[in-house]
Amino acid sequence: MKRLTIGVELAAQPSILFLDEPTSGLDAHSAKVIMDGVRKVADSGRTIVCTIHQPSSDVFFLFDHLILLKRGGESVFVGELGTRCQKLVKYLESVPTVKPCPPKQNPAPWMLEVIGAGVSNERARDLDFVDIFSKSEEKRHLDDMLQQPGITTTSPEWPEVTFMKKRASKGSTQMYFLMKRFLNLYWRSPAFNLTRFGIVFGVAIICGLAFLSVDYTTYSGLVGGVGLVFMSTLFMAMAGFMGTLPVYSTDRSAFYREHAAETYNSLWYFVATTVVEIPYVFGQSLLFIVIFYPMVGFEGFATAVLYWVHVSLFVLGQMYFAQLLIHAFPSIEVAAVMGALINSIFLLFAGFNPPASSIPAGYKWLYTIVPQRFSISILSALVFCDCPEEPTWNESLSAYENVGSNLGCQPLTGTPITISHTTVKGYIESTFRYNYDDRWANFGYVFVTIAIFRIL
Repeated sequence: MKRLTIGVELAAQPSILFLDEPTSGLDAHSAKVIMDGVRKVADSGRTIVCTIHQPSSDVFFLFDHLILLKRGGESVFVGELGTRCQKLVKYLESVPTVKPCPPKQNPAPWMLEVIGAGVSNERARDLDFVDIFSKSEEKRHLDDMLQQPGITTTSPEWPEVTFMKKRASKGSTQMYFLMKRFLNLYWRSPAFNLTRFGIVFGVAIICGLAFLSVDYTTYSGLVGGVGLVFMSTLFMAMAGFMGTLPVYSTDRSAFYREHAAETYNSLWYFVATTVVEIPYVFGQSLLFIVIFYPMVGFEGFATAVLYWVHVSLFVLGQMYFAQLLIHAFPSIEVAAVMGALINSIFLLFAGFNPPASSIPAGYKWLYTIVPQRFSISILSALVFCDCPEEPTWNESLSAYENVGSNLGCQPLTGTPITISHTTVKGYIESTFRYNYDDRWANFGYVFVTIAIFRIL
């Protein structure tokens, strides 16, 4: 992983490479392998600046120059190390009362003990190494080098380096490679994709078998049908939500590193993560509709297409909501808990249970803003509320006249005594407030919700 990270940075052909403790967390052999590679990069003409903590002698001998700091960040030594760090050793040994470095000992821990940055800090109380260095020949030589033209002062031979663009590649190039990266990521994550397709298949079969030959013109059948729409869509969405969290939690650290390095514009990263989800979500929703829609007795090809689109948008919204939470919270566990909490509150006020007509007045504002309500309203209205011309009630006959063929036009039977005569459409719209005429407005609100999730 260390070599991969360094390789990613080298792909931009930088003249200076900054590394923060490249050997941390590695054993001696792995650290030597990494630093041998860094040494080869330095030999190719690039400047490598890295922090390192108590390296082995083999690693320490690979460095050319050293900035040695004491506690507080003050310079104790700045200069060339020399062969096997002999210049550093000679400088410190020249300080009175400093014990020589034992033969064949690693100079790194020895120098830290000398200046008081090791296990014992007795030497630090006796000598002021910062003051000693400021009066040394090495410091005067360093100051002379810094005063050369083109280093800390301007020089006509070395003009100021200016960049016309913030990034070398165009936006279209960034978008292309980010799209390719996420398409490959999804293709190489079969566990994620096969799991959600498997869940969709299972939900479709179970719901289809449970609602075979259900009569939606009866009170119990209609209430069960609305619950079917609500729960089946919810299962798909939550499966996608929970599956998205680990995928983007893993990728988040890479995004933060690349964003800090200005590798690409963050806009194209989020555009790529937005687009890559679309074919998978619409594909899994299509699998669901092909099985579920005819099994539960819903009718109409055009309605089925619209149902597929709206289910896909609902699931897509939950995917984007998961991406939002994984970038908003420090860990996947916190994101999962907060997502479950927020979704639970939203779904409680989505208008199904309790029905919208039964929500207390003080909570109506929650029902108004809940994003899930718009999708559930559209899906229920498409299936149960399509009635171009509502039938008329004949009081003398106690029956409806001019009843159309659509499900929404059918009289509702088997109702409790507290409910007077009504149609399927009338009951849905009066009880759940899922109005057929609001479907296109709700469609717009769904897009607004998705846009908010992506912008945030």
